[in-house]
Parts: sequence; C-alpha cells; structure tokens
Amino acid sequence: MPGAERVLVFGASGFFGSWICRKLEEAGFEAVPARSRNGDRADLLEIAAVCESIASVTPAAVVNAAGMTSPARAAKDPAGCFEINTRGTVNLLEALRRQAPGARMVALSSAAVYSGEPPFRESSPTGAENAYAASKLAMELYCGHYAKWAGLPISVLRCFNLTGPGEPPSQATSEFVLAALGAGGDVATVEVGDPEIARDLTDVRDAARAVAAVLEAGAGGTYNLCSGVSTSLARLAGTIGGLTGVSLRLRAAESRAASGLDTIRGDNSLLHEATGWRPAISLEQSLTDLVESRR
Repeated sequence: MPGAERVLVFGASGFFGSWICRKLEEAGFEAVPARSRNGDRADLLEIAAVCESIASVTPAAVVNAAGMTSPARAAKDPAGCFEINTRGTVNLLEALRRQAPGARMVALSSAAVYSGEPPFRESSPTGAENAYAASKLAMELYCGHYAKWAGLPISVLRCFNLTGPGEPPSQATSEFVLAALGAGGDVATVEVGDPEIARDLTDVRDAARAVAAVLEAGAGGTYNLCSGVSTSLARLAGTIGGLTGVSLRLRAAESRAASGLDTIRGDNSLLHEATGWRPAISLEQSLTDLVESRR
C-alpha cells in the first residue's frame, strides 16, 4: 500500500491482534507484524529485538496487542504475567523513546483494573483485584510516566470482554459453543463459577475498528473500549443454545469461581466523543459468527 502510514503491531498473530491488522488495512494503514531481524516474532522481553523491529519499520504508530490476557493463568503465574504485560510494555516504551519518539503507541489495558460498581467510566476507581489487574495497572502507570517524561504520544484502551470469530477456546463463550457442538445430544452441562456473573462484550471486529479510529483521530489519553451492555453467563448460554439447538445447563462449581467483579459494564462515551466510534455488530451476530467459525 504505497504511501500508507505504517503501524507496527506486536501480538499480530493473536485473536485481537490479527483482527487489528485487518481493520488497520481496511482503514488505509499498512499493518506490519512485529518481527526481529531474523524474521522471528519480536519478543517484547528482549529490548534489543524490539529496538531492531522498530528501527527496521520506522512506523508512524505502534499497537501492543501482545501479552497475557487470562486472569486465571495470571493467578497461577503472577511473575510471568508481570514480565510480559508490564516489563514487556516498558521495553516497548523505552524502544520507542530511543528509535521513534514521534510514533503514537496504542496500549491495550483491561476493564479488570476497575473496582467498585458499574457502569465504569475512565474516572472510576481502580484497584489491583488480582494479579492480571495489577499487571495492567502497572502498565498504565508506565505509559503515563513515558507520556509525561519522554513526551511519547500514547493512547490506552481499557478493553472489556471481546468475542467473535477466532476467539480462543478458553473464553466462556467459546467454551459454551464447543460444549454445545460436541454434545452428541440435545443437552450439555458446563461448569461455571456463577451463572449470573455478567460481562460487557464487544465484537472483536468492532474493537479492532476502534483501534484504527483512535489512530485516525490521533486521540491520546485513556478510553474504555466496550459495548456499554452487560450480559450474564446464563443469558449467553441461552443464546448459544438457541443457535446450536442444544440446551446448555450451567452448573456452579467452586473450582471455576471467577476472580474480580461479578458484574462488569462500561461507558464508551469518551471514546465516541474522541473518535466517533460506536459498536455496530450485535451480540447475537457475534455469537452466530463464533458458532459458524467453530463448526
């Protein structure tokens, strides 16, 4: 794409990162997956490799979609979570300061940083409710530090739950879909922490479009990336059951107890005001496409 602004994407092969690349291209950017000099995927924990990747691309912007995204995995490996989510981001910030201080960075944080009662706005209280949230809060603090100290243009997107085609099998929606498709009958049972836990879900394609919108608008600061609607696990199971013809029975299990807040719902007004973005794909359409991608 001659003349297109280059956007270097870390984590380009992941669920969100792969869609970010597609939507950046659709928006007229040239999305470049981060690679080291020998062609391997650039490792954020190796600052020399990160510097090489940035120097070779000379990007107008960088998106960091790499890192650990599972709170359950983070609870088992808090040190590993901190390494990739926090130290990896610090390495990227330092590499940008050295190699491309004018390139805008989009850092992906999480709704897990919030505490208190929804709806969550960017000004809502935050807290390290678990190891994953702590890693993301620390990452945000370093982004703020580099924005003030080094003058780096940084946008932080607090991502709420994402769903849609390509979703990892470890996420609840995919777990429900896989249970239904593999039921071998008209009923399937899935263990969950609490069927009434509710999450704010956005289609991954809409979320990726939001990343492109932030870059197009040059919007700095911190923004919620969310739908503004919370949906319980029980309702998700009902919708997926209707799409697959299999009744999903959710059974509460102590071993599946969720960490963090019972209900998460965000307010995306600030992102809309800065970029004009709003989610366009309905939850039912997201789940329909997820089911079809798993058949």
